[in-house]
Amino acid sequence: MKAFLYKFSIFTIFIALIHFTLETLFTIKFGQTITGYLPDLIAVALLITAGYLTIKDSSAIGILCGAWGFAFCLHYRSWAWRFDDVIDGTASQLVETTMYVLAFTMPISIISFIITLIFCLPKNRNKLDG
Repeated sequence: MKAFLYKFSIFTIFIALIHFTLETLFTIKFGQTITGYLPDLIAVALLITAGYLTIKDSSAIGILCGAWGFAFCLHYRSWAWRFDDVIDGTASQLVETTMYVLAFTMPISIISFIITLIFCLPKNRNKLDG
């Protein structure tokens, strides 16, 4: 279980770096404001910090779970407002394309959040601590 958590923590940092790269490129190319960019920077910082802390000490799994929970909520909310625009018929091509990309990538944040929730269950935390 600890070996999986170690690999999952590395995966988390890798995903955070991809998120940072793609969000930065999106911001540069399409002119996203700091208001839209800041929550993504917070998510990236949380994921990298939590991944690092969990690599160092498996008891930091709760921090990793919180980071993935934040990332999942951000991911869902980013998708949802675009979905609403598509349904209303007010979405631009960029908004619609971004919505499809987010829908395609959302399983990563959902599954990762569920995995960390499972790790946080008392019976599983005991296995990590033991």
